[in-house]
Parts: sequence; structure tokens; C-alpha cells
Amino acid sequence: MKSDEPVSRRWLYHGGSDALIWRLSFTCNGLLVGQKRCPETRRSLFFAIEEHSGRVVLDDYVLLLPDGTLPAGEGWFTGIETVSGNLVYLHAYQENSPEHLGLWAVDPETGGVVWSLATVVYCGVLPDGLLVYIPSVFAGFPERRYLIIDPLTGGELRRPEAGSPEINALRERVVPEEWRQEIVLPEFAALGSPLHAVLKGIGIAGPERCECIAAGNLVAAADHVHDPMSGGWRSVIRIWRDGRLLYDDVMSEKRARPALNSFLLHGRGLYYLKGESGLIAVDIRI
Repeated sequence: MKSDEPVSRRWLYHGGSDALIWRLSFTCNGLLVGQKRCPETRRSLFFAIEEHSGRVVLDDYVLLLPDGTLPAGEGWFTGIETVSGNLVYLHAYQENSPEHLGLWAVDPETGGVVWSLATVVYCGVLPDGLLVYIPSVFAGFPERRYLIIDPLTGGELRRPEAGSPEINALRERVVPEEWRQEIVLPEFAALGSPLHAVLKGIGIAGPERCECIAAGNLVAAADHVHDPMSGGWRSVIRIWRDGRLLYDDVMSEKRARPALNSFLLHGRGLYYLKGESGLIAVDIRI
């Protein structure tokens, strides 16, 4: 595709043959930070890529315990909580539980741990800090002590009174991640919706099975089609401008399930998964 076209491939990242790319986040200094899970070797790894150039600045990063000796979460039970400024915040899990535990502030350019708190559970980002709590048990009943901490240092800024109405008010003030990171996520083109009509008008036979993002005069849609003969799913992403097809690619095929929730828009970049281990960035010129 010519570079002066409104849609063109920017870069491709491959996470490895056994990798499942799991989650993406975006820092303020232009890095895409992602997690990949490798089921065969039971490893949870992290990577960071310069959004515009595609240069990989960190790859196969393993989160370690605070003393730096062993992998946190046995090298498998870890994940991304959020980003703030130029830092990404990672977590482990409580033993024998799906609940998160611990918070590590990591500089994704270097992999250095800026600070870590092994006993807190992340709740969300507030305008004045990170809302976390410390889990405990009193008389056999679970309790939570909430704190607001400094994103840059991990230091305690304020401790709301236990059981006070302020705690619920604080939880309601947590800003959704897609708003904070300026991410646009796809939505299904429901019957009767404007997106359904747009896709119908450009020749999609079953718009209601498509996940879509509309940005200006561009529409991106992932079409998920089940093949009754093979029993597998084929997912194709397409981008149109003013009804003209500009870009298309097969995201996955002959899979047991459709490739749902596998693309997003951030700034002038559309990012989608290619198979399970590939990540492609596409330039969008609106």
C-alpha cells in the first residue's frame, strides 16, 4: 500500500510461536505495553513497543518478587493493572484466588521497578492518586483498609476512614481505562443501529455479527463468520473510507471461536491481533 494512502500498515510484532497476546496499554510517552501468555511453558511475559516506529524496547520481561530473586506469581499468575504517566503497573494474584495482589510500578523503557507494594490490591486511578486496599481478616471476616497512594513513589497520600461513605464515592470516581488512555473499543453493529445501516450499505451481508469502530469518515469492522463444514471461525478485519474498501486482512481462521475483542483504536493507530501471537499496527489518516 502506498504511504500517502489514508490507511497503511505501520508495523508487525510477533510474540513467539507459543504466545497469546493478552492485553495492551498505552503510556503517555508513546509506548505500547502488552502482556503475552505462553501456556506451554506457563510463562507470563511483558513487552513494550514504540507506537510510531514499532521499535521493541522491552521483550520477554518477567516480573520478579520484590527481593528480585524469583518470578512473581510463579512466573505465570501476573498481569497488567494500568498505566500512569510513563509507568506501567503490574500485579500478581492472591494464593488460590482470582483476586489480584501486589502492585509493581515498572519503567517499560528499561524494565526497572520504580517501586513495589506486595500487600496492596489495586482498585483504580483517581485524579489525585491510585486507590488501593490492604486485605485482612478480623474475627474470621475479611476486611479492607483503603489507601490513596502516589503513582510515582507508592507513598501513602491519604487513608479514608474505614467504612465511611467516602470509600464508595471514591470508587465511583475511578476513571475507566479506555477514557484515561484514549482508547476506542469496538462495539457490535446491533440491528437498527447507524453502524448496522452503514455496513449493510457497503455490502456486509450480516452486519450484526461485526464488531465496529467508526472514526470520522472511516469505519473498521471485524467480520466473524462460522464455517459449518469445518466447524471453525474466520475473522476478517476491513477498513472503509466513505464506503470505499481501503484495507483488509484475515485475523484468524479455522479457529474454535471467533477473534472477539481483538482490535482497538488509539490516536492514529488501529491495532489488531493476527492469529494469537501477532500484533499489527495500521496508520489511520482521518
